[in-house]
This record gives sequence, C-alpha cells and structure tokens, in this order.
Amino acid sequence: MKPNLEEMSASFPRRQILKTALTFVTGLTATSLVSFLMTKSTKPAQAIVVQRPNEFELQGEGIYIKYSLLNGVPQLDYRTQNISTHFSGDQIKTLATDIGTLVTVIISKPPNPNLGGNIVKLSLLLPIINLVIGTRETPVQTEAILTTQKTSGSLRTPLFGQLQSYQTLRLQGTARVNPS
Repeated sequence: MKPNLEEMSASFPRRQILKTALTFVTGLTATSLVSFLMTKSTKPAQAIVVQRPNEFELQGEGIYIKYSLLNGVPQLDYRTQNISTHFSGDQIKTLATDIGTLVTVIISKPPNPNLGGNIVKLSLLLPIINLVIGTRETPVQTEAILTTQKTSGSLRTPLFGQLQSYQTLRLQGTARVNPS
C-alpha cells in the first residue's frame, strides 16, 4: 500500500509540509511525492548536520597555497621559491561550478601594460567537502592551474596563435573549519 496525501490525517505534521512542497515541485504526483518523503522506518527521522570548511592549506610541486574565508572576506596566500604574495577581498574572484569552487587571482602582470607582455593567473579548484559537526579537518586533494596569457597592451599590435598556456599543479593538504 502506498501512502497518499488524502490518507494522512490533517494533524499529521508532514501533510502541511507536503502540500507546500507540492506547490514548488513539478513532475511528481501527490502519491509519488508522499511515497518518496515517507520514512521507511518507525524510528523518528534524524537530521544529519554538516559544516563546510572555510580554510584550505595546500602544497605540492614547489607551491604553497592557503585559502580562507574569514568573516566573509576571502584571503589567499601564494608562495613558491621566487614569489610570496597575499591576496584579499576583491583581488580574489570566486566562481561556483558543478565541479567545485574556482578561486582565481592574478599572480603577475606586465610591468608596462602599454607594451604588453604576460599575465599570469592562478586558478584553484576547491572541492565540495562536508564535515560532520565536531570534526575540524579532513585531508584534501585538488588541482590548481597557472595560466599565462600573452597581451599586446594598449599599442593594439595584433597577436596570433594560441594566447594562453597552462600548467596544472597537483595539490594536497588539509581542509578545516577555522572559527572566525
């Protein structure tokens, strides 16, 4: 026997929730939606609460990256053997994608933009991670891409051929919840 909305008593707490949900759901009948939402057990349903890390400390291939989101402000530290740079706020671009969050910063620009040169960007892919409440950190593996883009500057000399090249970096480290 499949439960349906009409068979539930008006005092049944899920009835109102289901009625409201039906106004937002398309493609499901009341019976199929109720069957989907009804528990298969006599035990009360328990919510599983998770938290998302707000700090990633990563290293690999001669690179160290620390990305954090503290008090709503993104921070990124980038270090190699030759470069040590800190980025904050609007210097950091984030984009939510189907494969995680892409975090991008400009590592270097040409010294004289009028003459053109190379722009180097770092794009870090942060995977979606759920931590059980009480767990503060977990290991993480991800990738970063260094993109070098040739520019012609304001002289408007046309450039031909491939203008961007990529270097992929494997990273590993720790994702954690850092109380802010």
